[in-house]
Amino acid sequence: MMSISKVYLIGLMGAGKSTVGRLLADALSWQLLDIDQEIEKFAGNDIPSIFEAQGEDGFRDYEAQVLMETASLNDAIIPCGGGIITRPENVEYLKDHLTIWLDVSPEEAAARLEHSDHRPLLNECKDTIKKLQEILDNRQVGYAEAASLHINTGQRAPDIITHEILEKLESYHV
Repeated sequence: MMSISKVYLIGLMGAGKSTVGRLLADALSWQLLDIDQEIEKFAGNDIPSIFEAQGEDGFRDYEAQVLMETASLNDAIIPCGGGIITRPENVEYLKDHLTIWLDVSPEEAAARLEHSDHRPLLNECKDTIKKLQEILDNRQVGYAEAASLHINTGQRAPDIITHEILEKLESYHV
């Protein structure tokens, strides 16, 4: 049995990381630290602007830095951006912590993201499902490698997913 003090949530955009993260943090009375929000605070700019000004690499630099700064946190739920596993050093870090992969199909993610204009990787995209499938194909191995737990979020309400995670966390002595 291991005792854990923080939980990382990873997965495709639209998988429910922010929503489930908020519910988990509330249920455990832990803090919620959303990596994308922390990047925006740190950079003093929103994510689309960071992508525009510094490209995806610039954004990934911020992301890696913010991730490493979470190492000192306790009692925290930490939703990560979908692409956090595109850097091998991030995968190595996440493997050493309780990391939950919230898995969702590209079709369902696309439906959930329909009204979001805050997704730089989907801008100018004609076929959202196809683009999300490509992103998932590129990231699936990283998600699987980084994750301690794999939870399918498809066709399931956030509170049900949260309940399943809380049940699984009991064996970790949260």
